[in-house]
Amino acid sequence: MTDRRANDPDSWFCDFNAGSPVHADVLACFLEVQRACPANPASVHAPGRRARAVLEDARARIGRALDLDAGDVLFTSGGTEAANLAVLGLGAAGLPVLLSPAEHPAVFEPAERRGMRLWQVDASGAAQVTAPTDRVGLLALVHAQSEVGTLQPVALASSLAHQLDLPLFVDAAQTLGRADLRPLFTSGAVVALSPHKAGGLRAHGVLAGVDLQQHLRPLLLGGGQEFGLRPGSQDPALAAANALAIERAVAEQPARAAAMQAVRTTFLDALRAAAIDHQVHTPLANSVANTVMIGFRAVEGRNLLPALDLAGVHASHGSACASGAPTPPRILSAMGLDETAARACVRFSFAGDESLVEVVRAARRTADVVRRLQKKM
Repeated sequence: MTDRRANDPDSWFCDFNAGSPVHADVLACFLEVQRACPANPASVHAPGRRARAVLEDARARIGRALDLDAGDVLFTSGGTEAANLAVLGLGAAGLPVLLSPAEHPAVFEPAERRGMRLWQVDASGAAQVTAPTDRVGLLALVHAQSEVGTLQPVALASSLAHQLDLPLFVDAAQTLGRADLRPLFTSGAVVALSPHKAGGLRAHGVLAGVDLQQHLRPLLLGGGQEFGLRPGSQDPALAAANALAIERAVAEQPARAAAMQAVRTTFLDALRAAAIDHQVHTPLANSVANTVMIGFRAVEGRNLLPALDLAGVHASHGSACASGAPTPPRILSAMGLDETAARACVRFSFAGDESLVEVVRAARRTADVVRRLQKKM
């Protein structure tokens, strides 16, 4: 769809939750800064100071976009590091994390290491936020669940965090440019962002929150960069480019979300018109606008994604185990799906700038594949 199909005119990319193409002006900014500022921003000579100035300007720009002070913005190597740093570095270290099965592995796995208590989720994939029965040190709740797309009750979690006088961490990797982020920061949450989901560059993330420096413990040692909270040489070019991506994503979020909604609706309408047996597991009225998880009945799930891929429909499912067989996302079993039904689910996620004509063709191709697989059952 759009120019992403140029290398293969008979294929459709439907996996933008895994990452998006870098925007042309963001890439141009990156290359310009790389050429102009090759020095280490920690160096005290003139080239190093120039690099430092670019780095700090990027931090300040992100802060303004999010209504934060520059000192509330921390650069990391990506959303995964930002999530790990928050889960292991916020709140009382000896107490567990309260979270739900809706979380991304970058949150869930460090929480397992620290110790955790679980909220349940309902049939829509939304966490059932309730007070813990024993002591916890941190609350964590994803903004939008990455596979199903369900928007989570962050306001309830924020209210509970204030009642308990505990920090709240929100993984917003899937909502930059897709949902309004400002309420997260006004609630006092610490938030992880992944710019490459919104036209930015990979290998660079942001952890941000009011008075972040006062509450966070570092995980890495070996330097004083990033206020002593994340040592390692920073890249001014990545910071400047992704500051531009974040500024654009925040400013354009309402228009982007509306466009994504139109694309998703068109895809679902075309799929329904094809009259194949399927079920939408995403709560369309309470989800990030670009995402839909669809279960296809009477299909062997192990064959579904490979068959779609061969047919030019590039979508996703969840994680993969060592054998390469698709593993159903944790959230689907938490929502009550059995393994057979969960394996027959596919996540489609859109950019919002696709041609609606091509979206209809992608849905029809999907229906053709599913219909062929259903005949084999």
